[in-house]
Amino acid sequence: MGESDLARLEQTEQTVEVKSPSVQISQPRLPMSRIEEHASWPMLSQLRLAMTASVVLRGFKVRDLLKLRPGEVVESVWPEVEDVPLIIGQVQVAWSEFEVVEQRLVVRLTRLA
Repeated sequence: MGESDLARLEQTEQTVEVKSPSVQISQPRLPMSRIEEHASWPMLSQLRLAMTASVVLRGFKVRDLLKLRPGEVVESVWPEVEDVPLIIGQVQVAWSEFEVVEQRLVVRLTRLA
């Protein structure tokens, strides 16, 4: 058997590759740390989907909503210490929490589902 027929093993810092004239096998790279690093990010970033983070307000009616004034607080039955599910379409993708930042109510992601 000649050297060209034998597979040569090359090891680098990031991957281990087995090379032969007809086959090249690589170990997968480390997981990405940011979604923007994904090869499909340019297309994914343009998708328009409805995102929902909501809590149940028992007994809250449309007339209650219409009577709301700036600065009023509405109490929910959702436990303060529990994260709120974040849903895109019909799929829960993360858990979140509500926070007030510069007079705006915002949703902060706490963990992925």
